[in-house]
Amino acid sequence: MTEPTDQGKGAGRPDARRSLERDVTRLKRREPSGSSFWRSLSVLGTVGWSISLPAVAGVWIGRWIDLRWESGVRFTLMLLVAGVMLGSIIAWRVVREQGK
Repeated sequence: MTEPTDQGKGAGRPDARRSLERDVTRLKRREPSGSSFWRSLSVLGTVGWSISLPAVAGVWIGRWIDLRWESGVRFTLMLLVAGVMLGSIIAWRVVREQGK
């Protein structure tokens, strides 16, 4: 007769207790999911506003200058680019600070 093997006991499968302990440890290290969702949404809004407000302000001021000096769209485009660049720098700093 053959002897029973360890196959019935789950040989080759990971230990359930060890897997559970590992998962619990990982969950404890993670921050609460609700908090990280709202934090991510806040960063996304901050980045959006920090790019769009300087861009719109640049367009508004540039258009006013162009209408006053009758220069076409020269200042509008220059100040739009300057506003987007300034907003991008601000957004980059916000994201960098949130990452720390």
